[in-house]
This record gives sequence, structure tokens and C-alpha cells, in this order.
Amino acid sequence: MCGIKKMRCALLFRLGGLGDLLVSYPSISLIRKTYPLAGLTLVCREEYGAVLQEKGVVNQIIRSDSPRLLPLFSDSGAPVDNLNEWLGQFDLIMGWMHGERDNALENRLTAAAPPGRCRFFYYQPEMPEQISRFFFRKTLESLGQDSQAGRGFEKCGLLPLDPRRAKGRKLVVVHPGSGSERKIWPLGNFLEVINRLGQKEFKGALVTGEAEKRMEALIEKTALPLGWTWLRSPSLSMLSGLLQEADLYLGNDSGITHLAAALGTESVALFRNDLVAPWRPYGRAILLSAPTLEEISIESVWKTISGLLRLV
Repeated sequence: MCGIKKMRCALLFRLGGLGDLLVSYPSISLIRKTYPLAGLTLVCREEYGAVLQEKGVVNQIIRSDSPRLLPLFSDSGAPVDNLNEWLGQFDLIMGWMHGERDNALENRLTAAAPPGRCRFFYYQPEMPEQISRFFFRKTLESLGQDSQAGRGFEKCGLLPLDPRRAKGRKLVVVHPGSGSERKIWPLGNFLEVINRLGQKEFKGALVTGEAEKRMEALIEKTALPLGWTWLRSPSLSMLSGLLQEADLYLGNDSGITHLAAALGTESVALFRNDLVAPWRPYGRAILLSAPTLEEISIESVWKTISGLLRLV
């Protein structure tokens, strides 16, 4: 596809969780770098998109359940209500999808928008390529030559950093959760690693969210080392700042792990073997994997952390 010489505004679609959004971030960043003055509107979960809006990567967030977008997601035959006119203001309408291919959203957008403006990319589970790199490659091809000078994946993959925040506090962030039980290393293992870090005089934060409610009873019974805090459901803005200051992050295959890696934080990520190829985070992430998370030993994780923190 040819590039867009002049683009005033674009409408971007990335549905799903935080990890889904962040594997698409290099592509969104590429569009921002290629068209720095364009207005970018992102359709996604509001609390996740706010991270990109705060950092100036996108200009506006629209929830997928917004009344304006209802005709795009409903088979009820709801009235368009000037949808065609609204879509007509966008020079580019792009979306990144994965899983079983469903063209319904793309077909409705194509029917309602001016010709040639919709470009959607679909990642299938059988593809050997990393999801983030697949999306980036397809976006790069779509935008054309204007996007290629100095716009490599690595340059587009890292989130803009807050210059007021600096590392060097001997700080570690640990997130023991994930959206699936099968992607979670045992909580007791995380707590043992935290205890060892405390013995080495490292401070830190144990971060949990709504998905980790089932862990709270055990955490409440656990005395964390001096200098460690349990943070329940912190805002993503707060967590982003904390991750930027951290010397190390430890977590499972989760959206928070993708956020840490995208912020350039030294990270240790624990993955099932079958999810490494598509979902591995970019950035400074070391992956430890096994057929099941229970097969990853505490000693292998501790050895990796010790090397990164120069404890040995």
C-alpha cells in the first residue's frame, strides 16, 4: 500500500487488555513519529489508553462502547447517526487484531468510511513471528517509504520517559499475577524471592490488581521485608512512574510485564514455552520459560535476578 503524504488525523483500533495494547504500541508510535502533527484517536479501554495519551503518543481516547461507535459493534441495525460523516474526517483508519479472524468491524468501517482509508492487520496463532513485530512490519509496509527513515522497531518500541524520574534507589517491582491461572508462577515463590531481596537490602513494591484478588488472603498473612510495600490496584500512571524508577521488575506473562519492558526497565519475565514466540515482550526483558510455570525453579529465577542486580 502507498503511504499518506499528508495526514491530519487517524482513527486507530486496538481492543483487549493492556498487553494487547502494548504489543501494538510500536505500530502506534511509528504513526506518531511519521506524522508528528496528526491528531491520533485511539479506540481502546480508557484506563489503558490513558498511558499513551499522558505521554503524548495519542491525542484522544474513545471507548469501544461509546454510543458513537455502537453501529460498528452491533448487529442490531442501530441508526448510523452521522457515522459516515464522522469517519470521513479521518485520513487513515487502522486496526490491529489477533486470534480468530473476524472481519465484521473492518467490513462495517469500510462500508461507512471513504474508500481506501481502512487498513486492518490480523495475527493468527500459527504465525511464527512475534505479535508486536508482525504488527509493526505490516504497519510499516502500509505507511510506505515516508515512515522508514530512522523508524526502526527498537526506536518505536519504548514509551517516552519522564526525565524527573531516575533509577538508583535499589528498588524492585514484583507483579505476581496474570489474566490466566495457567500463566502464574506460584505466589509462594514470588514471596520467597522478595524475602531474599529484602535480605540484600533491596526495597520494593508487590503490585496486585483485580485479577489477583484470590492472592490477597495469603499476602495479608505474609510479613513483607522492611522497605517493601503492597500496592493494591495502583493507577497505571502511578505504576508507570514506579517502574521507570525500578532497578528490576519481576512478573509473569501479563500486561504489566509488557508495560515494564516498554518503559525500558530491566525485567525478568516468566512464561510458558508455548507463549514465548508470539507474546515475548520487547525491551530489556529476560525470559525464563518451561512447559508449565511450576517447572521454573526459584533458584533459576534467583540466579537470573542476582546476576542482573550484581548480587554475586
